[in-house]
Amino acid sequence: MAKAATAVTDPGVVFNRLLARGRLRHLQLIAALADAGSVQRAAVAVGMSQPAATQALSDLEDLLQAPLFERHNRGVRPTRFGEAVVPVARNVLQALRATTETLLALQAGAQAFLRLGCIPAAASGLLARALPALLQAQPGLQVELIEENMVHLLPELAAGRLDAVVCRRPQDVPAAWQFELLQGDAPMVVVAPGHPLAGQRSVALGRLAGLPWVLPPRGMGVRDYYDRLWAGRAERPQLYPMATTALPVVLEVLRSTGAVSLMPQSIAQGLVDTGLAAALAVRLPEALESSLQGLGLLTTGLADGPALAALRSRLRSA
Repeated sequence: MAKAATAVTDPGVVFNRLLARGRLRHLQLIAALADAGSVQRAAVAVGMSQPAATQALSDLEDLLQAPLFERHNRGVRPTRFGEAVVPVARNVLQALRATTETLLALQAGAQAFLRLGCIPAAASGLLARALPALLQAQPGLQVELIEENMVHLLPELAAGRLDAVVCRRPQDVPAAWQFELLQGDAPMVVVAPGHPLAGQRSVALGRLAGLPWVLPPRGMGVRDYYDRLWAGRAERPQLYPMATTALPVVLEVLRSTGAVSLMPQSIAQGLVDTGLAAALAVRLPEALESSLQGLGLLTTGLADGPALAALRSRLRSA
C-alpha cells in the first residue's frame, strides 16, 4: 500500500493492462476505501475478507504503477494518485447503476427509457405541460425526472447518467455540448389569492415599496432583476428575512404575511393558473428582462436517441 510510483512513459500500455486485468470489484473497493477510511470496513462493505481486499488493492496499484492509498494511525487515506482515481471509480459505478436501472425498466416492459434533469423553473411550467403529453403519445416510454440545481445536474449529464437537462443556458459548458432555447421567460409579481391588490386593473410599482418581498438567493436571474428594478429609487422594499426557492414556503409566506414575490413566469404562471397565487398588474421595464434567460434543452452533442428526439419535438411544440 506504500508502493512508490513508477514513471509511466506510455499511457496506452497502462490502459490496455487495465482492460485486460482490471475488474469492477477494484472500482468498488477503492470507492469503499475512500468512504470508510479503513481496509477492514471497506472489505466488509464490498463483501470481501480483509486479506483479499488488501491483495486486490495491491493488484490495482501494480496495474496503475502508483500507490492509491497510504496508511496512517487511524486507517488509510487516498494519495494524490488515489484522489485522481477515486472520482473516476465513482462515476463508472454510478453509470453502471444507472444502466442497470434502465435495463430493469426495459425488462419490465418499457420500450424506451429517458433520464432527464431539470431546474425547478422547467419542472413547474415547460415540463409539466410537455411530459404528460409525451408519455400519452409514447406509451412504451418511461421517464425518470430529477429536479435539482445546475451544480448537481451538470456533472450528472457529463458522466452520462442523464440524457439531457432542461435548464437556462449555463455559462461554462464543453464546446461540443448543445443548448437549444425553447421558451423565453419574463418576471411576474405575485401575491397570495385574496391580497388587497389582487384583481386591480393596474398597480403602480411604488405602491409595493411598503410591502415585504420574499425572493430567491442572490445569484439567480430573478434576484438580479429585482436589484436592477429598484436601483436608484428613493424607496426600496424591505426583504422578508429568508431567501428561498422552496415554493411551499414562499406560498405560505405570501398567505400569512401579505408579502409580494417576484418570480419567473415559467414558475409563476402555473401557480396562478391553479389558483395558488395571483399575478399583480404591475408594468415592469422590459429593458431589464435580459437578466432572465429562457429555458432550453442541454445535451452533450451526441445524436438524439428516439426517446430524446420525441421529447425535443414535444418541447418545441409546447
